[in-house]
Amino acid sequence: MAVGLVSGPAGPAHAAGGPTFVQQAWAHAGGVGTLAVKPTAAVTTGDRLLVEVGVWSAGAATAATVTDSAGNAYTELTHFAASDGTELSVWTAQITSGGGTIPTLTAKATGSADIGVAALEYSGVSSVGGTSVVDVQTHATGKTSTAGTVAGGATTATTAPGELALGFYADSGFGNTLTAGAGFTSRVNVSHVSDMELVAEEQTTTAAGATPNATFGTGASTIWLAATVVLKAEASGAATVPSAPIGVAATAGDSSATLNWTAPADGGSPVTSYTITPYADGVAGTPTVLTGSPPASAATLTGLTNAVPYTFTVSAANAIGAGPASQPSNTVAPNPTPNGRFGALQTWPIVAVHSAVLDDGKVLVWDGWQSPQPTHVYDPATGTFTTATPTDSLFCSGLAKLPDGRVLVAGGYGASSTGMLGIADTNIFTPTSNTWTRVADMHLKRWYPDLTELPDGRYVALSGNTSDANTWADTPEVYDPAANTWTLLSGISTPQVHEVEYPFSYLAPNGKIFTIGPEEDVSYWLDATAQTWTSVGASGLKNGSSVMYRPGHILYSGGAASVETTTNAVASAATIDLTAPTPTWQPVAPMHYPRIYHTLTTLADGRVLAVGGEPTSDQAVITTGTLPSEIWDPATNQWTVIDSIAAARNYHSTSVMLPDGTVLIAGGGHPTGLNDPGQYNAQIYSPSYLFNGTRPTITTGPGSAIYGGTMPITTPDAASITAVNLVSYGSDTHQSDMDQHFVPLSFTAANGTLTVQAPANGSIAPPGDYMLFIVNKAGVPSVATTVHISAAPPTAPSAPTAVTATPGPSSATVTWTAPASGGAPITSYTVTANGTATTTVTGNPPATSAVISGLTNGTSYTFTVTATNSAGTSPPSTPSNAVVPTNVVAPVFIQQASIHKGSGTTAAVPLGAPVTVGNRLIVQVGVWNTSSATATNVTDSAGNTYTELTHFTASDHTELSVWSAPITAGGGTKPTVTATVSSSADVGVAALEYSGLSTSTGLAAVDVQAHASGTTSTAATVSSTPTAATAAAGELAIGFYADSGFGDNLTAGSGFTQRVNVSSTSDIELLTEDQVPAAGATPAATFGTGRSTVWLAATVVFKHS
Repeated sequence: MAVGLVSGPAGPAHAAGGPTFVQQAWAHAGGVGTLAVKPTAAVTTGDRLLVEVGVWSAGAATAATVTDSAGNAYTELTHFAASDGTELSVWTAQITSGGGTIPTLTAKATGSADIGVAALEYSGVSSVGGTSVVDVQTHATGKTSTAGTVAGGATTATTAPGELALGFYADSGFGNTLTAGAGFTSRVNVSHVSDMELVAEEQTTTAAGATPNATFGTGASTIWLAATVVLKAEASGAATVPSAPIGVAATAGDSSATLNWTAPADGGSPVTSYTITPYADGVAGTPTVLTGSPPASAATLTGLTNAVPYTFTVSAANAIGAGPASQPSNTVAPNPTPNGRFGALQTWPIVAVHSAVLDDGKVLVWDGWQSPQPTHVYDPATGTFTTATPTDSLFCSGLAKLPDGRVLVAGGYGASSTGMLGIADTNIFTPTSNTWTRVADMHLKRWYPDLTELPDGRYVALSGNTSDANTWADTPEVYDPAANTWTLLSGISTPQVHEVEYPFSYLAPNGKIFTIGPEEDVSYWLDATAQTWTSVGASGLKNGSSVMYRPGHILYSGGAASVETTTNAVASAATIDLTAPTPTWQPVAPMHYPRIYHTLTTLADGRVLAVGGEPTSDQAVITTGTLPSEIWDPATNQWTVIDSIAAARNYHSTSVMLPDGTVLIAGGGHPTGLNDPGQYNAQIYSPSYLFNGTRPTITTGPGSAIYGGTMPITTPDAASITAVNLVSYGSDTHQSDMDQHFVPLSFTAANGTLTVQAPANGSIAPPGDYMLFIVNKAGVPSVATTVHISAAPPTAPSAPTAVTATPGPSSATVTWTAPASGGAPITSYTVTANGTATTTVTGNPPATSAVISGLTNGTSYTFTVTATNSAGTSPPSTPSNAVVPTNVVAPVFIQQASIHKGSGTTAAVPLGAPVTVGNRLIVQVGVWNTSSATATNVTDSAGNTYTELTHFTASDHTELSVWSAPITAGGGTKPTVTATVSSSADVGVAALEYSGLSTSTGLAAVDVQAHASGTTSTAATVSSTPTAATAAAGELAIGFYADSGFGDNLTAGSGFTQRVNVSSTSDIELLTEDQVPAAGATPAATFGTGRSTVWLAATVVFKHS
């Protein structure tokens, strides 16, 4: 144990006025239950003792009591804990006993722990009892990445000058050299030790309204705690009237309002009464007087008029007289349903694990654990569902709205289809046609990825599991909807957010992405432009729920220490202001109930609804949980308990606000599969603002606006409007809305028109469709109108590029690259043949290829392509290559399926769509074990006959073989293709269906082929070597690649189209690609692979039909 004793320069000193430091003593020790310190000099009656206690143990011990041998009574002023379980607490006692003696002060913990104690004596501090000595206080906790300055956070405004601002710091013993902050005087510094490190520092405020912020210098990788506590000064001279009460907060009730405030400085004479004055729509009403000794700093006023907006002021009086009135409270409107109302429980056909609100107010929802995953569109107006099924499992994918109102979904669940947890698939839902479209794959497979829109309308996919639960996609990538491409952010790696589930990511007003790692309690800036990944700090919470309730302002609440083992939930909450020069997490008022897996939803008036959750992290709990809901008001930092939900909403529940201002709450359950219990139901919550009187109406909305512009709204209620709020359509799953934005907009009102200022840029509100609410002075919102926000008026697209033609019988297949869209989605392409005949391609988005029919065989054709959007049509492209149609039928890829497994003698893969008689199935098989296993047979459940076209072996015994069968049986069914191997081995299978290929049996269907194998030294492109010259045009060259599982990210070769990519795995990796070569060509399939990889590659050219 170490002990330190320090007094003032000449022994105890007592100033004539104002708080003055007298002396201090400190001690620290490891593995003790109590720790005592003793000042060097006698204490003085009337002075005040302040005691900082730091406690750490593996069992999360806390400070239980502080006592002294003179019998003074200590009050705990604050306590809070860091993510490693360290607790910092501050205690105080007015010295009423033991004056003239040297008492021993003892801190007692709840168990054996490392303890640090710093005791300080001050004169000139207020003598009021208990926590009333505190004017204002704040605290924070976090973890440093590098050595730097940390802060307890700025307090709210102090009420009087000359108060004592004390800063306290603690950590569990990281061996740092600690320093006091600028503007503060160091009084205790216990640092560079291995148990408990402490700093205590002070400054005296110079004026009322100060917001002191204690800062401390500490080391790298340190979990720290810091607090700023401001104590009132002892009144000097003649007593005066009290100061104004501060922080007056109001909550509406039925014909009533409940108020809370902070007691002011009493002017040297105790406060004897408070006077509350209500202002109904700005007109002062009859005051209410509260008396007591002391009077309470809270009251409920009754007899108010429902649906009328009220503010309140509070003034304090003492024996000298009445002090000034406080600042007005927040505005509230009493109503007969102050808690809002939950509607009847609705029976649903699914468990809504994912929910996305569409522009028409309907909601796209889906469950999990299925491949493909059915989705449903719920219509709140009719209570009906419409089904649409994509080709993939969208379970635990990233989801967000596209700027044109479609829904973008990245990644999902692959275990049931590919054997890998993640998938690289990207899918888009088009509400107007109720259809799903698969678009460009990501570079990396992702399960549980974030998906967040950037200021320019592109999207960042971040993290997610790839092959298994212990492997993550650490390189983010960006999707460009206009180009339909994904680009890896290769300069960024995100191993710090290896989550069991999702990270939480939000677009901040600085244009960067702010990401929370819930399991590790970390947060980071992701800069997609500079490709940087920078630590921000810790919140003090783990596995909570989050929401961005204002631009750059995040609320994070609840959670538990682990979601993998059952741990108790917490009620704590924290916020961070990302617009601050140095964003720092700050604790705020806790919820009334501990919760984990609850949802946080921003309402139309800017308050936040907390629904559901449970008191432990056990995901198997489905039908019981925390039923009372709560609302957090950012204006007052208070949580209010409202009514209870009718069914538990725990893990896998969702909550989204609808355009009418109600909230759809659904789902919960199916934690490990569809056989688990689930909540096949939903409820709609109508917030209290819907019971505050008549809703304002929007006669005409703006429809669209550009950044920095204005938006006209016509409304007969213009004179009563007090707020205009822009709110994104919700996209919610797993306790987070991945595309959340709530933007209060400034406006002016005149003659039935609101002129609203649009957001300044895409960092505040990225391009897209938003709900626009107007809110009247009673807090009642309108039904939202949809407004489209974009950077500038769209222009016509640029000309398509890379136009290529391939001849067919009386036809040609024309492909091209999508151009820049001009700021509006491309709606169609027009293909012109030889300058005259045209073909139009439509879709959402339209395809970038078309088959042009009705051509004359033997005639030469070239083709140009134009693109059209809402603003106009592009110039024509450069003409394509010239082609001459013939009667040869061009091969067409139909479908593929793949599987890989770590051991076995068979591997079976079902095809996802019915096959067609006359088409051809081509099967690639990769096999590896140490005893040179080989593929012995390929069959399918329809009974088609397969021929082995080639097989060869690499130096590590891996075998690649290719098999094929013309489809003569099972037309219209989905056969399962099975490969059998000679002994238990790692096996990978890729099955592909094509039309337009020869129906000959055996090797008669093959023109030419080539293969090769080798070992790379560095990451490289490898090749099968060229084939002999092809015999005819219209044949199909297929490239096959295999290795035994080196964990590489494989890529297709130049000039080939990728069809199958099973990569970044530890068993068999495969890639299949194809192209249509010209007659006499010598195609050589190439593949990108990694370093030190033993590889096999083949090119097989199939004859056309």
